[in-house]
Amino acid sequence: MSANLLSLPGELRNAIFQQLLMHQEPIDPRNRPCLPQALNPELLHVNKAIHHEASSLLYTQNCFDFTKCGSEDLISFLNQIGRNNASRIRHFYIDFPNIPDLGTDNVTLGEDCVRVLARIQSDCTNLSTITTSLRSTNAMALKLDALDKPHIVAEALTLVDTHFRAITSLQQIIIEVYEDGPSAALRRVMESHGWILNVTEQADEIQFCGNEEDDDEDEDDYYNDTLRDAHYDEY
Repeated sequence: MSANLLSLPGELRNAIFQQLLMHQEPIDPRNRPCLPQALNPELLHVNKAIHHEASSLLYTQNCFDFTKCGSEDLISFLNQIGRNNASRIRHFYIDFPNIPDLGTDNVTLGEDCVRVLARIQSDCTNLSTITTSLRSTNAMALKLDALDKPHIVAEALTLVDTHFRAITSLQQIIIEVYEDGPSAALRRVMESHGWILNVTEQADEIQFCGNEEDDDEDEDDYYNDTLRDAHYDEY
């Protein structure tokens, strides 16, 4: 099988890899992909040459979603795939950084956020896009707008931007917002940092996953290991 696959033109091999290893929507590495097309990690076990080509596409072309898990999950994922694969990742989908002490003059990010962003900066050296989730951005926007303290709002968002820009490879910071979400003033501050606001009508928000509790437990366990099996450090 591997010999036949390697004998195909590179363009055709890539088309096959794309069918087996790519998703249009962000992938939550912890859970079974909930789109019709499931990842096929077995492809990465065929041989070293196929593993190299296919794993490169897996990490560079997919967006990885960590909005439903904690900081330990993201750090564990980076540990499991290794620095080589982490450096291939181009797109992350994360929660907007938490700013716990907005009511004080000492505005800081949450410790977990600082740790996660520092780890992304260290390991994901070719990351080009960070997108913050609609839910988390909306929650933070409500808190910032309720402050009615423009100088604290400006300081808070500058702090977030500083941590984002420390990831020197980053080309785009995409902030998902509701159409009736952040105030005009808050949007102007966000845009002043060069952030791209991806505006969504509240009714347009789509749930891509069904009820995960209905999924077969063994099937979930299989897919929980999908991306962990893809690193093969010995390759």
